[in-house]
Amino acid sequence: MTLSSMLVAITLNLLSTLCQKTVGRLIPINIDRFPIFHQRRVMDDPQDREDPQDWVDTLDWDDTLDWDIPYVTDPSLSATDRTVFHTLGCTVFGYPSTGGVLIKEADLVDMLFLSLPRSHASQCSPSAEEEDRFCNLMQQTGATLWPNKQNWLQVEAGLRKRTKEQAKVMVYGWPIDGGVWVLRFESPKELPHDFGRIGFAMNMGEKIQIMREYGATFVEDVTQVEELNTN
Repeated sequence: MTLSSMLVAITLNLLSTLCQKTVGRLIPINIDRFPIFHQRRVMDDPQDREDPQDWVDTLDWDDTLDWDIPYVTDPSLSATDRTVFHTLGCTVFGYPSTGGVLIKEADLVDMLFLSLPRSHASQCSPSAEEEDRFCNLMQQTGATLWPNKQNWLQVEAGLRKRTKEQAKVMVYGWPIDGGVWVLRFESPKELPHDFGRIGFAMNMGEKIQIMREYGATFVEDVTQVEELNTN
């Protein structure tokens, strides 16, 4: 081996050792210190992630820890909205005097049942008595009671788990001769794969027919339906 070859080999060996020691001294960066990484990390496999809409929290809303959940803003929402139209439908809000807010993603039959305009947005009633009457009708459409709109927005954004009551899907059909048809699902995950067709019913009669095809139960005494008996 020539002298020049030996010098090259020694130099490369020294550089290799120096690089290893230098890299070993680098200070590791803890990404957990940065809030932006708390919800999702770039190393996560998308196939391993749960669908936030399937999360169900066994706690009541008053027991949910709030201090580490980001505040979600939606400029399109106000404290008096009755209906808010968006690209694929309409969200209806009700404000019971007992507190909280009733929220329903409405279809055509819901809008007709609630006597709401379908061509423009509307506002809630300034009368607490009238608002309570409207909220009673909203419950009959299967609307979900939330502690506030912020809680609902956080769930929709995947920042909070649904409670069992928030996850429940209630579907009601009201025949003109009395009683009520009831479909009950513990979560949206239980909905039949073709359940979306119920949203295309043109009237209550068509809705009830579709409900019966999914095994709806008829209850003659409405007070026997636990979810409707809020007194």
